[in-house]
Amino acid sequence: MSFISKPMGWLLAQLSDLFADNFALSVLVFTILVNVIMLPLTLKSQKSTAKQARVKHKLDALKKKYGDDRQKYSQAMQEVYNKEGISMGGGCLPMIVRLLVMMGVYYAVVSPFTYVAGIDEAALNSAKQWAAYVNVVDNKAIADDVWQKLGLEAKLTDEKVIKADAADDKRDATFYAKLYILDGVANMEKVEDKTPQATALEAIKDTDNMVLREVEIANYLDVNRSKYCKAVHDAFIAKGGSMDKISGENKINFNLFGIDLTEYPEFSWNFGNANWKWAIPIASFVAAVASGLVSQKIQKKANPEAPNMMAMMIIMPLFSLYIAFTTPCALGFYWTISSLVSGGLQILTQMLYGPAVVNARDQAKGIVLKAKQEQERIARVDGAAE
Repeated sequence: MSFISKPMGWLLAQLSDLFADNFALSVLVFTILVNVIMLPLTLKSQKSTAKQARVKHKLDALKKKYGDDRQKYSQAMQEVYNKEGISMGGGCLPMIVRLLVMMGVYYAVVSPFTYVAGIDEAALNSAKQWAAYVNVVDNKAIADDVWQKLGLEAKLTDEKVIKADAADDKRDATFYAKLYILDGVANMEKVEDKTPQATALEAIKDTDNMVLREVEIANYLDVNRSKYCKAVHDAFIAKGGSMDKISGENKINFNLFGIDLTEYPEFSWNFGNANWKWAIPIASFVAAVASGLVSQKIQKKANPEAPNMMAMMIIMPLFSLYIAFTTPCALGFYWTISSLVSGGLQILTQMLYGPAVVNARDQAKGIVLKAKQEQERIARVDGAAE
């Protein structure tokens, strides 16, 4: 999706510069602008829906006429559509294009260091890999006896481990020894099954221990953050990474009313541990439900016989709620804004270009055209009489 994400990222970067690198405000304005840019396609889809609603009574008559003969019904329906200037794909194509664009927007938003800061992909991938090592060690994904079999004691005397330990007062030598062991395993050309190396490699590949979103990288690279690790920082710099947009004077500001959008909401059934980060997934859920209700109402108004999608209106927001609790707050924030903007534009386009409005305009144009034709006819008759 880079062919779409790159121009979207460029636009987000311009807004970021305009709003002093405030990520939340940039995403808000960015989402509104993208939806406005996509408005012509939305209007085209609305007009197609309006035309289909206008000929619905004709299609109903054809159904009664041809009964179960689907072939004749399809032919007759196509004739009606051709006569009324309705394209069978008139509503689908805008939806497909819109989906592609929104996927590009999604990647631009969740990958700000690639598409906004322009940081080299190799540097980011290196940082992600080392951050995964950090998570394996911090989460104690490997048992103590496996570490011993992997040569932990010998690694403690490694010059790189000693140097890293001396430069980082937050981590000890054992921590860094484990990191370098994991890096060695990850770079092995071949790993035999059921060996300590295989166990370590499986832990590294475990998606629960991997950093999957770019916005999380700042937590491991910025010295002022709790997850900072010098080894991750060094791996990032070694691959040509720049810290300017991460911890420099021009760093991207991921703060939203005191909520760090790079962090996870961290849901717990112990509601005594609830925190303000929970507001992001909850807002995402509420916005998705509201947008779904608006969409359902509009569809029912255009086509009263449309199936009831109430189940999907609950399932999809619940899925959104779950995902928002398992990803950085930035993603949930984007989904919230996207749902609200999308719902708002649906209401606006329905008011201005809904089936009833479009059909009323078409009828008015028809009346005016007939009146004009009648005036021209009368003028011709009067001219001939003279």
